Amino acid sequence: MSKNLSFVIFAVLVISNTSYSQDRVFTHTYQTNVLPSGVKELEYWSTLRSGRKEFYNAIDQRFEFELGLGKNIQTAFYFNASSSHTGTDHGILSATETGFSNEWKFKLTDPVANKIGSALYAEIGFNGEEIEFEGKIILDKKFGNNLVAFNAVGAYEIEFEVVNGETESVAETPLELDFAYMHFIGIHTGLGLELRNHNEISKDEGWENSVWYAGPSVHFNGSNWFINVNVMPQLINTKKEAGSTENLELNAHEKVQARVLVSFAF
Repeated sequence: MSKNLSFVIFAVLVISNTSYSQDRVFTHTYQTNVLPSGVKELEYWSTLRSGRKEFYNAIDQRFEFELGLGKNIQTAFYFNASSSHTGTDHGILSATETGFSNEWKFKLTDPVANKIGSALYAEIGFNGEEIEFEGKIILDKKFGNNLVAFNAVGAYEIEFEVVNGETESVAETPLELDFAYMHFIGIHTGLGLELRNHNEISKDEGWENSVWYAGPSVHFNGSNWFINVNVMPQLINTKKEAGSTENLELNAHEKVQARVLVSFAF
C-alpha cells in the first residue's frame, strides 16, 4: 500500500470519527445523529434563567455521560442540579434540588442519506419530589452547509406534595415545539437560530400559556470536542389568561434564558 493511499485512508477515518463525535450543534434542539458503538461523551450543561415578575435568578446544571450502543441506538445518564433565588416580601428565598435522568435515542433515518432524518427519544427523570417522563420526535435535514431541525416534545410530570399531613400528587403534561437552523462556516464553526414554544398544560388548569423564545446559537468544534452557546429572550405569550394585557408570561417563565453546552468524546 502506497504512503499516499495510507494517508488518505487515515484522513478519512479521522474525519469520520470527528463528525460522529459531534452529535449536537444546538443547545435545546436535538438532532437525529447517534454515537457509534463504544464511543463515549462527557457533556456539561449550564443554563441561566433570569427575570420574572419578582426578582428571580436560577442556574441549572447537568453532567452527562453518553454512550453509543450500535445499531443506531445511544443512551445517556445525567446528574442534575438546580439553584434558584426568588424575591419575596421577606427577602430572597433560595432553593436547591438535585436529580438523576436516563435517556435513550433511536435513529430511524439519516438527514443526509435519506430525504429527512428522523429519531425517537425517551427520558425518565427523578429529583425526589417529582418524576418526569419525556418523549421527543426528532426530525432534521442537512443540505450543503445548512442544517434544519425540529423537535416535538411531550412530557408527563408527577409532583408530590404534603397537604394537611397527606401526600397528594399533581400531574402536568407540558408540550414543547423546537425549531432550529444552523449555517456552517468551514468545518469548525456554525451560526444559527433556535426557536422554542413552551406550553403549560395541567388537568386542573387546562392549557395555561404558550410562551415563545428565540435567539442566536453558535457552535464550535475540534477533533473530539464541541461547544454550543445560545441566548433566548422571551418574545411573547400567545395563550393569555382571560383579561390579561401582558405580552410576556413572567409567573412561571423567565425573560431570558442562556445556555452553554461543552462536550468531550473519547
